[in-house]
Amino acid sequence: MISLKEIKSYIEKSENPLIFFDDDSDGLCSYLLIKKYFDKGKGILVTHSILDESYLKKVQEYNPDLILLLDKHGISQDLIDKVNVPIIWVDHHPIEKVQGVKHFNPLYINKKPYPTSYWCYEITKDKEENLWIAMVGIMADWSLKHLNEFRKKYPDLINVKVKEPEDLCFKTKFGIFVKLFTFILKGKTKEVKESISILEKINNPYEILNRTTENGKFIYKRFEKLNEEYERILKDALKNNIITENILLYTYSAKDTSFTTLLANELMYRFKDKVIIIAREKNDMMKISLRTYHKSKIILPPLINKAIFGLRGNSGGHEHACGGDINKEDFRTFVDRLEHLLK
Repeated sequence: MISLKEIKSYIEKSENPLIFFDDDSDGLCSYLLIKKYFDKGKGILVTHSILDESYLKKVQEYNPDLILLLDKHGISQDLIDKVNVPIIWVDHHPIEKVQGVKHFNPLYINKKPYPTSYWCYEITKDKEENLWIAMVGIMADWSLKHLNEFRKKYPDLINVKVKEPEDLCFKTKFGIFVKLFTFILKGKTKEVKESISILEKINNPYEILNRTTENGKFIYKRFEKLNEEYERILKDALKNNIITENILLYTYSAKDTSFTTLLANELMYRFKDKVIIIAREKNDMMKISLRTYHKSKIILPPLINKAIFGLRGNSGGHEHACGGDINKEDFRTFVDRLEHLLK
């Protein structure tokens, strides 16, 4: 496993790094920490479940001397074999062993799988002004790392007592940033790229919260627009879900913006005794997010692997949070199998 010190050295020596990152708050924050600290690199949002050969065109287009992969749980061996520059993979998901990458993952050394943004902040932490960015990614992945340090720097943003990650996300003034960073990754590609570019220029959270700069106003306006849609879908999810003995299931249409991750987290916060399944129908597939309460004894990956066996789909993630894609025709079978396994 490569060390954080070695990763920093590789990036410092690189002249044209290409940075692939996951399409969630942790992935975005990881990218922003690296970009803002080293002031170089081209960022590419990865919307597929793994970094696969479809992204080879980006490598050929930008001709990088270094590739960074942040917060993705997988990378295609076929892609690796076709790339002739160093690939550094910083991640915290269950280890996927491939050849030809320099992998950092705390699970190699039996460390807790803190969010990738935590590890990227460890690389760049001599720029303390970027702590707020790290904190967004950390709390989005349900961790309280650096909370005390952050509270000292921004006491007005942690305005209630925090005991659990969900308190940080759903009860504090700062919790709005989990939604905000997720929402700006939604919508048309041009809008997403513009939002990320503007975020690279924002220096503190108050620019956004108080709309003190044009950049902050732009980001907050995009957030407000998407939040209206999210609140509408959340209201429907609370009214029209299907609850069984062990599962809460909610499905919605591809015509709506994808909010599966946020919906899964918020419903898990409200229904801690259930396995949450949020599914968005798109073409012939169901895009799913699954959650269990972080103190639950239910560990999702082994159950999901059994439930999905032989079906057309894939899934991956953490002990209490997973995502995936399942063929529409197989989805009901998957849910029924999971319900049976939970009994």
